[in-house]
Amino acid sequence: MQRPYKNICPRCGKERIVVRVWVEKSENSTIENTETACPDKKCQEASERDISKQRNKRLQMEKRKRDSIRNRGSHVHKSISLVK
Repeated sequence: MQRPYKNICPRCGKERIVVRVWVEKSENSTIENTETACPDKKCQEASERDISKQRNKRLQMEKRKRDSIRNRGSHVHKSISLVK
């Protein structure tokens, strides 16, 4: 049986291998998830570091946004109380 597609590593170009497959069920849906990894260990570690950096950057941006919204709201309340 031929595979429907090849999952190619964006860093080195090798075909990625399946690490695990699991099924999640929610209300009326069943979702099959597949985790893949590069067969080159050094390439996979570099990919994981890049993903970790991106995740941390996104989390920091979300935190700054929440803090900004929170500070903006408290600033409005302070200015209203000063007007009275």
